[in-house]
Amino acid sequence: MKIRYVVLLSISSLLLWSCHEGSASASLRIQHPDAPSKQVEYFLEHPPGSGPWPTVVLLHGHQEGAKPGGKDFVDWGVLKQLAGRGYLAVAISQPGYGQSAGPADFCGAFTQHAVASIIAKLRADGIASPNKLLIEGISRGALTAALVAAGDPSVSGLVLISGVYDLPVYINDSNASIVKKAIVASMIAETGGTADALMARSILRRAGDIKASALILNGAIDDRTDPNQARALADQITRGGGNARAIIYPDFGHRIPVEVRNKDIDPFIDEVLGASGR
Repeated sequence: MKIRYVVLLSISSLLLWSCHEGSASASLRIQHPDAPSKQVEYFLEHPPGSGPWPTVVLLHGHQEGAKPGGKDFVDWGVLKQLAGRGYLAVAISQPGYGQSAGPADFCGAFTQHAVASIIAKLRADGIASPNKLLIEGISRGALTAALVAAGDPSVSGLVLISGVYDLPVYINDSNASIVKKAIVASMIAETGGTADALMARSILRRAGDIKASALILNGAIDDRTDPNQARALADQITRGGGNARAIIYPDFGHRIPVEVRNKDIDPFIDEVLGASGR
């Protein structure tokens, strides 16, 4: 399928998705599959009736301060909004955030396995559809989402927002802004900075493994990520036989206004998952 690069007038808030009243979803925990003494936190909201339901998994970006993890999506009402549209909505706290035990490893295997373990549990419990599941990730959550999908061909959809997809190229950018240099420092600290560690997290090099339909969003004036990486990822997914579309918003940076982003995300989710049919 030919990639379309769509230029719109605004870009959504990187962290917000909805202004609906917050939900009372409780913090749930399971053991991390790689370290049973550590826990992975998640939150969920489901539609009326019984599952399995088409499922949307939400992955947050980097957070400063208290690092609430997936609870942000609960507080913003995102889970309740999605459940009202007929989807099982799940927010996962990546390791090192919320109540998910760390350390953070910048989207590495420990983080990927944490996310995959929640998906496996929800499917085993009979509440997440085995063949209608979409992962939406923001910033570092976008890279995690893409890496999880590359290892799980049953993931049917991806929404990737303001992510970094080729770490070696990112780190070696001689024109990096002060903000980018701070992100590079985090990458090196969390990964060890070796060539192998950076390559293992560079989904652009594994784009052909992604079988999910992908919507990749980025701001043209993002001071943290490169919109050309979004375009390149969409191109490589398509060249590998997949279905991907990149949307680059000319007037925005890393944070994308919710009302603009949802005009693209909401119909994409409905197209991929079709809440009315299980």
